Amino acid sequence: MNFNRGFRPRVPHLGLCSILFIGVLGDHSVVAQVTPNMVRATVQARVGDINKLRVPDDDTDLPQPRLLSGESDPLFAITEEKRFLGQLLFHDPIRSTDLDLSLGGDPAFRLTASCSSCHLSHAGTKAGQVFNFGVGGEGRLTLGLGLDEVLVERTQSPSAADIIPTGIVKIGTAGEVLLDGSADAVDSAPRLSPSLVGAAFNQRLLLDGLAGESDPATNPDALPAIENVIQIASRNHRMFDDQAVEVQLNPVYQQLFAEAFPDEHAQFLISGDPNDYINSDTMQRAIGAFLRSTITRDSPWDRFLAGDDTSLTDQQLRGALLFVSTVADGGADCISCHSGPALNQQLGDEEGTLVEENFFNLGLNEHPLQDFAREVLDDPNYHDLGRQNVTGNSAEAYEFRTLTVRQLKKSGPFMHSCELATLRDVVEYFNAGIPSNPLAVAAGTVTTQFTQPRGLASPPGLGLSPEDVDALVEFLDNGLYDPALVFYDPASPTRTFEPNADDLTYRPDLQILGAVNGFLPSRFAIGNDDPLTREQTIYKRGYVNGDSVADLSDVISLLNFLFADGASPVSMPAGDVNFDLQVNLSDPIYLINFLFRDGPEPPPPFEESAQITF
Repeated sequence: MNFNRGFRPRVPHLGLCSILFIGVLGDHSVVAQVTPNMVRATVQARVGDINKLRVPDDDTDLPQPRLLSGESDPLFAITEEKRFLGQLLFHDPIRSTDLDLSLGGDPAFRLTASCSSCHLSHAGTKAGQVFNFGVGGEGRLTLGLGLDEVLVERTQSPSAADIIPTGIVKIGTAGEVLLDGSADAVDSAPRLSPSLVGAAFNQRLLLDGLAGESDPATNPDALPAIENVIQIASRNHRMFDDQAVEVQLNPVYQQLFAEAFPDEHAQFLISGDPNDYINSDTMQRAIGAFLRSTITRDSPWDRFLAGDDTSLTDQQLRGALLFVSTVADGGADCISCHSGPALNQQLGDEEGTLVEENFFNLGLNEHPLQDFAREVLDDPNYHDLGRQNVTGNSAEAYEFRTLTVRQLKKSGPFMHSCELATLRDVVEYFNAGIPSNPLAVAAGTVTTQFTQPRGLASPPGLGLSPEDVDALVEFLDNGLYDPALVFYDPASPTRTFEPNADDLTYRPDLQILGAVNGFLPSRFAIGNDDPLTREQTIYKRGYVNGDSVADLSDVISLLNFLFADGASPVSMPAGDVNFDLQVNLSDPIYLINFLFRDGPEPPPPFEESAQITF
């Protein structure tokens, strides 16, 4: 599925003429009109330099793995060839291959899911729902009133049995594996599927920080955190052992790998062994380049940091001031854990040099699937202890990694447990400062930064007024949201997370090799290729310009695209009106015949697309 040019949700301007920021410290009250200069001055005072919060313009200036000499490691350098290849691989179901029949795997779900089954652009690169289903799931999206009103509705296939949650292993008395959640029929992760925005700015990934650790059991190749998390996820989600075999058979991928990894391809030309350049290592590095460059650069906050005094509404300015101000000054002090360009680093660590920081026990409950894990393991005392599971240190019980607050709009549920449905729920949870999980409290590791931010002698929570809560929610919701991550905007410095229409308009040499415009190199649907996903319509053939009606304007749009350098169709399959797997003059002619000459209706989307072969 494909979301493309022309659809940018409108950020409502509340039109408030004057907003007052009221900070209370003891019996001292500070009342002032919030201005851009006030926010900038507070940022400057907290961070030292407002530019420390700006995302670099060029991908090569994003955080890179470094050699012991301090120089960037060329092995993991971002190149456009690697980034583009990684984006395609991330979204292509061709890699979901490992289905162990002996442990309950079902071959019916082979080649049906991808990394983006649980990391969707519309959901802020998260799953957008409590239960995350990869292999063994079905469906993906349904539309509300418009393309910016998407509901994530991926469910467990009724024909698949989920024996044990993904990542959980049941060991027998002799040390044998009885059940493995990474090998049964259904992917069902027992935690939130986390955001990938700004991943380059963290040296520990996954919610417990497992990725990037030096433990050879989980990081045998001593990989940087991003490549390590890809390796761990690929093993857990059936995309590791023989994924290369499927990709090696695809002529389009052969060419793209040759361009992304010229040295490895040169070795292949000598040996004749495709494993020399298309393998799990090069896939990890390609996807790593894509994830390392997954960042938003064009939110109202980004434009404000660049000097635009009009980018934030009055209410968003108030929310921004609350975000960056200390609790002593009446603020929420969000920036203490959400600093740096990606807003996912500790204050003072904007360069991202610290490793063991930003793990906190916020007194949250466990994900609902942990109940299932306890039942399957027959262990009522099994609990998701977060960071303690990685380090073995009880002083880190129930601690989880702090994620970015970029791109939170419509990305709920929130927290590792998925227990908070909306951004307002999150802000109100912090404002109350009351833990929800007695077990997390009993561990003695709940941070007082959450429970007593105003001091041990003060009431719990932040003490924000309802108006403060409204302003902070508005800033987090719209001030930090960049629609260009979802909807292609050629004028934006932000790239879409999913491949857009331009990405999937291939060069002639790739078309000769079998690439079809509008489709991944495998010709599978983006994200998932199960039957229900292909039935769910997010476009219609002939609805070329995305105005939800097929009329003469679509014919004109197609002609402008084909002959006058006009905008691409909202999705290339929508422009393929007659479904001949190409967009050319026959498509506007087909549409004219349908509209004005009683010609046949355009075929439904994705019809038989999964059965097309090279």
